[in-house]
Amino acid sequence: MNQSTTGQHRIDIEKLGVLNYLGELGVTGVESRLGKLAGKSTAVRSEVVKNGFVDEDSVDLAFPSEKRLGVRVGLNGVPHGCILVLFPPASAKRAVRMMLADTNEDVADVSNDMAVSSIVELGGMVANGFLDALADTFDQHIATWPPVTRNSQLPQIIERAVTDEDDRGLYLETKFHITSHDIDVELYLFPENEVFVEILNRLDMDTVAAGVES
Repeated sequence: MNQSTTGQHRIDIEKLGVLNYLGELGVTGVESRLGKLAGKSTAVRSEVVKNGFVDEDSVDLAFPSEKRLGVRVGLNGVPHGCILVLFPPASAKRAVRMMLADTNEDVADVSNDMAVSSIVELGGMVANGFLDALADTFDQHIATWPPVTRNSQLPQIIERAVTDEDDRGLYLETKFHITSHDIDVELYLFPENEVFVEILNRLDMDTVAAGVES
């Protein structure tokens, strides 16, 4: 059986490839969750899905030194780890505008606290929509902690996610676009390596393959 070594863990090559399908599936969960925003058109288009492994020594090579704003959502239970929902600065501004569209607030005049609150709310919705779709596939409830803001260079945000706890580094990266509001979103899932490998290795490949082909 062909296997890939990710850190010190082994994943069947066939199942490692399924990670990209899971990323696409997660985006459908995001679109479903955002569709609950009353009065807002929130069509979502997936653009990039990939997976990899990174540690504190390789993070600067793997991710561009660019500013990002968003949230970190810790996973309270299996598969542990965290999920990052990040926006480039221009998209973060448009995200605030989208979230406040049905208020009387002039977006140009909103306080920093209100802008941050809007990003936190949207980031939490994106993270939980993504995780809902994965939970259905894994047949595993995924609980979360409240979102925590992130505002820094991308490599610094990623490094903190990897080094906060032991046994991190395997990641699933999904980039998508909220087309109705021209918002670019980057999502990174950093599970606990060993636990996530166990989940992948118990997936029913026939069921997953049917989803990939549909």
